[in-house]
Amino acid sequence: MDKLLQRSNGEINIELLGNNFNKFFQSGCCKILNPNNYNDNKELVLINTAGGITCNDSIKINATIHNSELSICTQAAEKIYAGIGDPARVDININLHHSTLYWLPKELILFDNSKLRRKININLSDNSNLIFCETSIFGRKAMSEKIKNISFSDQWKINVNSSLKHFEAINIQGSMIDNFKNNYTFDSQSSLSTILIFGEIIHQIESELKKIKKNIENHYCEMTKFDDKIIIRCIANDNYDLKKTLNFIMKILIHDKLPKSWDL
Repeated sequence: MDKLLQRSNGEINIELLGNNFNKFFQSGCCKILNPNNYNDNKELVLINTAGGITCNDSIKINATIHNSELSICTQAAEKIYAGIGDPARVDININLHHSTLYWLPKELILFDNSKLRRKININLSDNSNLIFCETSIFGRKAMSEKIKNISFSDQWKINVNSSLKHFEAINIQGSMIDNFKNNYTFDSQSSLSTILIFGEIIHQIESELKKIKKNIENHYCEMTKFDDKIIIRCIANDNYDLKKTLNFIMKILIHDKLPKSWDL
């Protein structure tokens, strides 16, 4: 007799106007904290009370933000565990109107035999700004974890004033051995991070970016600017080294607005 395995479902649906909530909905394993801070920007912390994600789990996050400045981070790293069944699904949709968002979740840790399908859609309009940072860890080196088999699909789509400005996807199915050894993919590194910057804010931080270029010693971190966006790519042997680099970059870019729960 087949048994129905317990699975987690969670949903967040919020709307902010002038840093105040017009709508605040949370259900299942998804919760939001709104800690006090001493900055002008609002700080939201996302929590998954299930303690991780596995097959057939479902998480949906929807946010509409008007005339606000805020950071969104997570309380802890999101762990994607091995499981039985279909890939877990995470769908994130964010609409920004005359707002600035610092999207700074902690790292996504993928374990052997994990399955995940994630989509992140962000729409900017009315002179909005976005600083977006996502990190993925493929097996924790300190725990001697190795990824032999995985199902991971991750798609990001960013629109500015209804025009597609950035799209990228990663799709890994089965063994990762060839990807790890390939000099043009992981080059035997297990941790990777991408920072995307959009909006008028890129013109304000150009001088700061020059400081970053001069002081980053890790040759696995590169930056480029084109088509009114900035892309920073970093890879490292483990998450600790990567996080030190990310902290250095973020503290220069957004100074004291870095969420306390995100800091190293």
